[in-house]
Amino acid sequence: MSVLDSNKASFDNVNAGRSVAGRDVHDHSTHITYNHAAPVMYRQDHRLRELVEEHEQEIQKDEQYKEFSSQLNNFLERKVEGKLRDLGQKLTDGNRDFLLDYAMDVKERVSKKIMQFSHYKSAQELYTYILTNIRTTFLHEISPRIKSGDFKVYQINDLVEEKIIQPVLESVHGCSLNIDKEELYGLLYILTGNCYIEWD
Repeated sequence: MSVLDSNKASFDNVNAGRSVAGRDVHDHSTHITYNHAAPVMYRQDHRLRELVEEHEQEIQKDEQYKEFSSQLNNFLERKVEGKLRDLGQKLTDGNRDFLLDYAMDVKERVSKKIMQFSHYKSAQELYTYILTNIRTTFLHEISPRIKSGDFKVYQINDLVEEKIIQPVLESVHGCSLNIDKEELYGLLYILTGNCYIEWD
């Protein structure tokens, strides 16, 4: 047997899922691996869901409500104690001046919508509950991070989205008030402009 013959390899009866070679294999095929992360699940706020149901029932009855909730009115009016800064100044002080036009727009739109649906007691209760929850969550879960000074603006944005916006959206899904993400940010900026929360 020659030296060349002794270097030959036999691949008879070899089974493999891919290429089989005695030396180099040049494989130029493309392989795509899908990495599907599990979707984030938010726990529904059962009280908020109850308020949504009450509102849907009240709409069916079409009853007109003449009173305006004092608690909701408090959220819609400026507090007078503390440092008096308007929405623009607060956003600027919190390095969010790039959001000013947007914040003014969504704040004004949701304020008008609240007034439009104020003849439904259930709508007033719904908005009061959402505003209360936004404020409470912001003060306990967002403000401490802001006050620490150890954050990037986008980290606070992510925290607001995770702790406030998405959980509320999950609970108001299907409500005939059609509360969307922009509206929730509008409520956040109502609270900012009326001195209930701060970004610095």
